[in-house]
Amino acid sequence: MILRRYTYALLMLVAVPSMAQQPLIFDVSTVVMGPQRLETLWVFAEGKWSDAGPDVGTNSTDIHCYQRFGFCEVASALASSRLASVSLSIFDILRWDASEMIAVDSSPLCLVNILRIVFTTEKVSMSSASKGETRTEICKNLVASMPPTAFLTGSGSEAEQKKK
Repeated sequence: MILRRYTYALLMLVAVPSMAQQPLIFDVSTVVMGPQRLETLWVFAEGKWSDAGPDVGTNSTDIHCYQRFGFCEVASALASSRLASVSLSIFDILRWDASEMIAVDSSPLCLVNILRIVFTTEKVSMSSASKGETRTEICKNLVASMPPTAFLTGSGSEAEQKKK
């Protein structure tokens, strides 16, 4: 089972070309927040998760991370012929240095979601790991169907994105 999951994850990485793994928009800059006018380093990324499916728009996910305040917001929109939905998740930043930022959302019942932003390559990924909870049937099923790592992608190649 574990070997099959790793094989699937590897196939997903190969299926999404390296050039397409960059977000539609990626920015790291300083912003001023709130009535106290507090300055903080900020990351903004916009794109589409690589596992989102063909009916999801290229700008369906927005990510905002604030170094000084220690959190990230991840907003994603989904649509189908019968339903439209929006989700907002809050991630706690565990690490932010010159090369990368790692944040976690441990609010789901059985999983912990990990957001990773690599500043040097401008890559954004999301993965999930089990919290080790296996007493309930829902947790057993979620862990068995745990998704592979998803990348925030843009439209087209890296060269096309730089032109925009």
